[in-house]
Amino acid sequence: MSDLYIKSSQLSVSEVIEKLKQAVTDNQFGILHVFDIRQILADKGQELAEECYVFEICNPKVAKSILEKDINLATMLPCRISVYTQDNVTKVGLALPFRQIAQLLSANGLLPLVEPVEKNLIKIVNQSIA
Repeated sequence: MSDLYIKSSQLSVSEVIEKLKQAVTDNQFGILHVFDIRQILADKGQELAEECYVFEICNPKVAKSILEKDINLATMLPCRISVYTQDNVTKVGLALPFRQIAQLLSANGLLPLVEPVEKNLIKIVNQSIA
């Protein structure tokens, strides 16, 4: 199975973003920052044809628990969900955190914390595409 979870939507990017914002809140996460990658690249003189937004989201209670077990996992936080276009199709995706953390030697005791986060992230993606 892939380490990425990507879904297509018939909605526009702006419609998906509105649904994503609501789904994040509904699932006890918060949006920390939104990056408009196409605009950031344009500001640097690089043109990207596709739309691309990256949302950094976090569940503070879970993040605190994870960091208390292994502060080194700060390198993997916050969680990111991307909304972008590919060949005129709106897509929403994320890198699955359970698989990333499971590969670490220090994962002992963390997986029960991360598994529900991954399920909620998948739920957020699914709620944003329809």
